[in-house]
Amino acid sequence: MTQGGKPIRATLPPKTSPFAPLKALVSGRGRDVEASLSKLSQSLGSFETPLHIHVRLIDGDATEDWDVAAGSKKGAARRGKPKNPDVRVVLRKDTWIQIAGGKLSPYDALFGGKLRIGGDVDTAKEVVRHLSDPSVPYVSPC
Repeated sequence: MTQGGKPIRATLPPKTSPFAPLKALVSGRGRDVEASLSKLSQSLGSFETPLHIHVRLIDGDATEDWDVAAGSKKGAARRGKPKNPDVRVVLRKDTWIQIAGGKLSPYDALFGGKLRIGGDVDTAKEVVRHLSDPSVPYVSPC
């Protein structure tokens, strides 16, 4: 189909996600992983039950393991693997920075193959719901 001798190209609207991003855990272009994971632990201080999240960040050939304690005002993020994590999350460091900055929804990262999850999946969904940006309606993936 043409208009004035030029082909008409269909333009699709940009794809928007139905999933809410997290409330920003870092400001601006923050790339400080330790600060963002500490803020994650603080944000989960009011979570209904105590739990440990094992976050494994991949950066090239290197990996960093973090133990993020939640459900306690004394929660903290520490380097190292937790003994018995309730939830395990594996992702690239850059993906974490996007999620922590509120630019990428954890569900979009999961469905896009940028994030893997293990352990108690229902608890992981509740963590995401707890941390979701309240200005965007929460949509459960299932």
